[in-house]
Amino acid sequence: MGNDFYRKLGATFLVIAAIIYAFERVGWRIAFAIEANSGNGVASPVHTGFFDNLFVPVFSLVGIILFVYGFPGKKE
Repeated sequence: MGNDFYRKLGATFLVIAAIIYAFERVGWRIAFAIEANSGNGVASPVHTGFFDNLFVPVFSLVGIILFVYGFPGKKE
């Protein structure tokens, strides 16, 4: 397994973390819009954070580690 494999795997983990985070934000906005349009009164919105979903920071950390590991070091 060459360094190119680790770069691709790290980039894949980072993209997956971004997709999960984006879906979570979109779902939150849809749920808030439904609640706001229900007419029952709505509290101020509470935004989802980066660490609210366990998978996003874990996938990001694994992706960064693999991505950095994939770059070649100094050859002596």
